[in-house]
Amino acid sequence: MSDAHFGDARLSKRQTKLVKKLAQAPDKSFPSLLSDSELEAAYRFFGNDAVTPAAILAPHVRATLARMQAEPVVLAIHDTTTLSFRSDGQRQGLGRLRSSGQTFFAHFTLAVSGDGTRRPLGVLDLSTHVRDDHPTGNEHDRWGEQVERVAALGCAPHVVHIMDREGDDYGLFAQLLSAGHRFVIRLAHNRLVEAAVPGEEAKLEQALAQVQAVAVREVELSTRPAGNRSPQQKRLHPSRAGRLAKLAVGSTRVTLRRPRSQPREMPATLSLQVVRVWELDLPPGEAPVEWVLLTNEPVDSDEQLTQLVDWYRARWTVEEFFKALKTGCAYEKRQIEDLHGLRNVLALFAPIAWQLLLLRSEARRAPEQPASAVLTPTQLEVLRAFARKPLPENATARDAFLAIAALGGHLRRNGEPGWQTLGRGYEQLLILVQGWSAAKESGKCDQS
Repeated sequence: MSDAHFGDARLSKRQTKLVKKLAQAPDKSFPSLLSDSELEAAYRFFGNDAVTPAAILAPHVRATLARMQAEPVVLAIHDTTTLSFRSDGQRQGLGRLRSSGQTFFAHFTLAVSGDGTRRPLGVLDLSTHVRDDHPTGNEHDRWGEQVERVAALGCAPHVVHIMDREGDDYGLFAQLLSAGHRFVIRLAHNRLVEAAVPGEEAKLEQALAQVQAVAVREVELSTRPAGNRSPQQKRLHPSRAGRLAKLAVGSTRVTLRRPRSQPREMPATLSLQVVRVWELDLPPGEAPVEWVLLTNEPVDSDEQLTQLVDWYRARWTVEEFFKALKTGCAYEKRQIEDLHGLRNVLALFAPIAWQLLLLRSEARRAPEQPASAVLTPTQLEVLRAFARKPLPENATARDAFLAIAALGGHLRRNGEPGWQTLGRGYEQLLILVQGWSAAKESGKCDQS
């Protein structure tokens, strides 16, 4: 992130210093991390009109694009998260929701490897918007706008855009098809489709009822606790116990009809593939898994069908990214008093959250891969010197992950490390690396 340009070299130098500080302790407050003069400089930086999220993120986006070059298929996962602050706060420019207090919304595009590993490659784009309890009606505009910005980066041919039910919008479908973008979107609405008999009205559910299972997959479903969630969240994502689910997969081609609410300049119909995923042998008392996915990808074989389902399942990676941002980086605890500053802070923390996500996901996905896959040589060298327990000679990614969590206070008997513990451990590692590097430069570090 050290190559950002704001039209002022002093601002670029200030961002570099800030990133080094914040990456060392992503979960700490600014006052506890920065000196009085550094804190004043940070607030001036965040509030400067020349400083924007796009400029802050630009170096990270370039690095993400470079990582994408080695991937035959990249999933561009789009999703929105609500960022909430104290209900009695007086931050300027934020909206208010009855259930969340002062809020604004961040819409991210996260690049993830499409080869089945779900390796997070980095953030491609970020936009923010503010609303209250009464949506404006043009909420879907940001989805299409962000797709076009990502395409303008020059990575379109091997990118597949992945969206959850919030992306179910006829105008968006028409835009994606017209521009030739590849996509998989989960549907939320029982849409109008062309009927077999001209002049009759038919709905999507009628076409789905005729879909036959051509493949069956077993998928491990994680536990979803009831928690403190909104009624909408509970309706869309009901609580469940973890289980191994048997999922049937089938597809059909449908012709969607333009909704009456859409302007007439929109295409009257759109021909697309619909993939239905539904659960077999459902345990008593559990809500069934059922997804309806809309795509322009080929689904002529069992392999293509199951690959498309796996691409959609990778969407969960962005939810983990949000947890890293909110918990590992404690973003919602930041004491910035206006939207402009909060947006800039968000852009500064996004790559740090990605780094935490990469560390944890790789340690879980391929725990036996070398530790060098998730740490730099210097980080690994420092971890060997300061880990609570000696690292094995051929340390794995899992060994490194647990050693870093231990620096943050994690005990193995307590189960998997959480985001806060991982954030604290990563903070300690970066502080140690800084001291180690300084000692080497001064010749005081034992090189034996």
